Amino acid sequence: MSGFHTHSRCLPSRCGMARLLLTTSLCCSVGIVASSRQAKAAVTVSPTEQTFSFSIPAQSLDGALAAFSKITHVQTVAAGELTRNVRSPGISGTLTPTAAMNVLLGGTGLSPRTSGNVIIVQKAAANITLGPVRVGGTVAHENPTGPGVGYVATTTMAGTKTDTPITEIPNSIYVVTKQLMQDQQPQSVVEALRYTPGIYSESYGTYANGSNETGGILQRGFKATQFIDGLMMNSGSSGETAFIERIEAVNGPASVMYGQTNPGGMVDISLKKPTKTPLHQVSVGFGNWGRYESTFDISDKINKSGTLKYRIAGIGVTQGTQTKYVDYHRVGVLPSISWDISPKTNLTLLGMRWSRPFGQFCGLDKLYPIVVMPPF
Repeated sequence: MSGFHTHSRCLPSRCGMARLLLTTSLCCSVGIVASSRQAKAAVTVSPTEQTFSFSIPAQSLDGALAAFSKITHVQTVAAGELTRNVRSPGISGTLTPTAAMNVLLGGTGLSPRTSGNVIIVQKAAANITLGPVRVGGTVAHENPTGPGVGYVATTTMAGTKTDTPITEIPNSIYVVTKQLMQDQQPQSVVEALRYTPGIYSESYGTYANGSNETGGILQRGFKATQFIDGLMMNSGSSGETAFIERIEAVNGPASVMYGQTNPGGMVDISLKKPTKTPLHQVSVGFGNWGRYESTFDISDKINKSGTLKYRIAGIGVTQGTQTKYVDYHRVGVLPSISWDISPKTNLTLLGMRWSRPFGQFCGLDKLYPIVVMPPF
């Protein structure tokens, strides 16, 4: 019994010890939380980023800087020769030290530079006044018989047989440039002129065995007179666009410059000539009516100085037509040599050769007997 009573007397002591431990742990927890909050609150903010209430009257700059440092506890550094006999306009309001310093130095020719918690007063950088900038250049002259630039040509030889801007020629002149032909991919001169004002350009069915050469070009209601590099063309030997650099259409009478021509106008075709830069092109194509074609175009200089140049272009075409047994087969080559005698004198020798196995339209594939009855 005595042991029991002794144990019962010890119970309150153990309960008190448990309460003491629990209270201590709670206090420690609260202390840790409080310490954490205080640590967060104790994160310091740079003085140059805080805001302060300023009331500094206009006075000497030395006095204004001293008052500024007293309010913000930010050290200011300035050379004596910069602040001597300089007045500050003062400041009033709540601002950051950097913004306040900009106001204090307003109109003094000085500027602040912040380095950590130190503001350095220095001479403001002077404005740099640049001298006049003149941009000059010259527009590259466009070759009046060349491929043109983009879709628009500015000069022409067709109007006056001289290198003249199109805007100075009274005739209506339209130029189909090389770039336009490359984008539209016409297979003949007829197709290349379809979008030219004042011209009706369509082929005559299977004219010339489907070559679509020159049979359907009308200018202002009259059949167009066609020229190659200013010389009248008597055949359709330039119908394929593989040999053509540009096409110029002159609407209206042109007999004064070209002799006897139709009153509707004339079409002048410029063939490919040697280029100043090397050119090496090969293409293969196909189209409707079983058309298959291959072309090549090569140009380069012959001598080192580049005064002698050559160019050779070729094409091979085969295709059918909408007429049975009427096919179109054609092979052609265009060689040329150019000699730059002087900067203003050039001699170009150019030749063109075509081979067309079938040159006439013929739609009969068999011979049928014809019975002629004698008269009675």
